[in-house]
Order: sequence, then C-alpha cells, then structure tokens
Amino acid sequence: MFTHVLARWRARLLVGATVAAVAAALAAVPSATAKHSASSISFLDLPYDQNTIPLYTSAAKAFQVKTGVSVTISQATWDVAHSKFLSLLAAHRQPDVSVFGPKWLPEFIRLGVLQPLDSYFPKSFLNNFPKSLLNQVTINGHLWALPEALSTRLMYYRTDLFKQAGIAAPPKTWTEFVADAKKLTTADHYGFCVQGQGDETIWYYTYFLYGAGGRYTNAAGNWAVNQPANVRGLQFEADLTNKYKVTQPNPTGTGLDTAQELLVKGKCAMYWGPPWILAIMQQQNPKILKDIAITDYPTASGKPAPLFIQDVFVMFKGAKDPTAVADWLKFWSQDKYQVSFNKTESLIPVTNTSGAAPYFKNNARIQRFVKSIPYSISYPVKDGWDTVNTEVAKAVQAAFLGTPAQKALDTAQAAIERQVKQ
Repeated sequence: MFTHVLARWRARLLVGATVAAVAAALAAVPSATAKHSASSISFLDLPYDQNTIPLYTSAAKAFQVKTGVSVTISQATWDVAHSKFLSLLAAHRQPDVSVFGPKWLPEFIRLGVLQPLDSYFPKSFLNNFPKSLLNQVTINGHLWALPEALSTRLMYYRTDLFKQAGIAAPPKTWTEFVADAKKLTTADHYGFCVQGQGDETIWYYTYFLYGAGGRYTNAAGNWAVNQPANVRGLQFEADLTNKYKVTQPNPTGTGLDTAQELLVKGKCAMYWGPPWILAIMQQQNPKILKDIAITDYPTASGKPAPLFIQDVFVMFKGAKDPTAVADWLKFWSQDKYQVSFNKTESLIPVTNTSGAAPYFKNNARIQRFVKSIPYSISYPVKDGWDTVNTEVAKAVQAAFLGTPAQKALDTAQAAIERQVKQ
C-alpha cells in the first residue's frame, strides 16, 4: 500500500512476468513427490517495481522442487487492487493467497471472504515476526494476515551541518528540534523539509500526531481526529513553516518526491522519512551519504514514536489447499528470501532473524530502521481509513495555509462523521 510511492522514484516500467510466462517457467521445474492435496496454488502479487515478480518466481521454483506444488503468479497494481479483488470474488476467481493492504481487512473480513491464519502457523514460526506487526492484523482475536513488506519512518540528519552549527547531538524533543532547525536554516539549506501535498501527506502529519501523543481513534475505538494532542501535533507541523520559518516555503505545493529530492540534493539539514531514501541517495548523490545519520524523529515529550507501514499476505476462503498456501508463506519467510527481497526493494525485513543478517546488521543506517520496529506504531485498521486519510490531508493543507489546527481538524471530524458509520 505504501510502496507504490517507492516504485515511482525508480522511473522504470513495470515489466514483471505475465501469468502465462511465470506459469510456463514453473512448469519446467522438476517436481518432487507431492505432499499436498493440490498440485498448484495461485498467488496474486502487487509488485513494487520490475524486480518483485522475478524475486517471487525464483522462490516459487525452489518451492516446487521441495514440495511438488507449483505457484502460479499473477499481478495487479496497487491503485486498482481493491476493485480487482472485488471483481475476482464476484466471479469466484479469487487467488488462494495475495499481497494485500491492511486497511482493507475490516471490509473483507466482514464480507467473509478471508481465511483466519491462526491454525496454519505454529507459535515458533509467528514468534519470528515482531509483535507490533502481528498486532496490527490481529482482529477480534484472530490473525488475518502475515507481514510481507515493511518500512519504519525515522529522521535523516546531516552530521556535517550539525557540526558546523555547533549542535552536538540530534534533537529528542520538539523544543530542541525548533532550536536546532533555526540554527540550521541558512541561505543554502533549510533546517527541515516537510511535505504537504499528494502521496504520504497523511503519514507526514502522523509523525507529528504520534509525536504529540495523539491517536486517530478515541478510547471507545471511534474515529476522533480532533482530539487535543492531534490538534497540538498539526499546529506544531504548520508552525514550523508559518511561525518558525525553518522549512521550505509552500509545503502545500511540495509532494513526496520533491521533499525527498531536497534532502538528496543537500538542501535539507533534517528530514523524516522511509529507508528507501538511502537507495535514492546511493543512485543520485552518493557523496552525501558520508554525512547522513539516522535516528528517531523528535517528539513533544522526547519519547520515540516512529510510524511503521506494512503490506501483508492474506489467504482467501476457498483456497485449494490452505496447508500448501501456509507452506509457501513459510518458505518465503526464510532469511534467504527475506534478505534478497528487502535488499532489492530497499525495505526492511519483517522477520527478526533476517533483520539480524549481516547485510542489515553491518549497515548502521539500515540497522537503525530495523531496531525501531519493536516500538513503532501504525495506523488503526478500521473501517473508514480512506475517508480519514482524505479529510485529514485536507486539514493539513488548511493548517499550512493559515487555518488554526483546531478548526481544520474539527472540519475533518465533521466530514468523517457524515461519511463513516461509527
């Protein structure tokens, strides 16, 4: 769900294998003696770039050799995935297993089309996934999905600029953050770069919402985007531009790509974002990497509250062989495939053991993202998230344009209540 953004910066055509090509490739693999009731399972992938399908195809070939079960791989894009699932279900042609966005879980659980996963995976296997990831997709006491792809969000900062400004350590609180950002704002670069348009506007605000101790829902579990802490977070985000003057001008005209480009080109002293920016730097401005460090972004209290966003696997009811599907997901979760996948896609592993692999352990910047997983927080999996996303993004833009945060979020809350049944 988050990763259509990742694909865009690569500026390459998605040229993953077609269903027929993949099926033909797998048919050529010699089969072991079948241990399952089905000789094949169907897997719908939502690729992140042209590398994704080949990564899964390679693993599927090895899986067939080991088990005798072939994996027929099809694909769809994230922007049409939701409607694709509904059309496949209506035609009774749903895949056995698919990559999926957690935000869709409540709807599809309510439709009764997903298979709970509790009975298919032993605790010894599930214990290799961080609890924070599994907790997000455990609903009404059942595990409905398995982590597939992950990013946490942390602060990038320029150690050379910090040294020039006489700043000994990165800020932990908002008070320290403002003071440092003022020192770092010069004619050559901004103290901080913020994004307020398009993809991920909601996530950038969420850094401040969680940093203020806020949440999108109240104690009763209802959407409540205008709670005091949420208002404080939005006002602080807008004040960085309008009051403290430490960001680039006009954040409402700055999309994700532009904000990240400012960091990569050396125009930002601090930026909060995902791990794949490191890969962008390596491709576009490798010299800057020696001056880049990663840490938790500051919060009002100083207690870290990093955001995580994940995509997941789900199993659909009617799967030809649920045990074979579970075995496929276990196979894919091996360190060998996790390391290859995340290294290629510029993400961080969803399993504990792969996160400790040399590639991640020996890369201090990537390892910092990995270490943040256990205490990171994601958005609530609850009906109405798309509406919340849309209305809160409008509130963020309104705040940047001068509307008081309380008024902007009150307007968002009223719109949400009109559109979403609580």
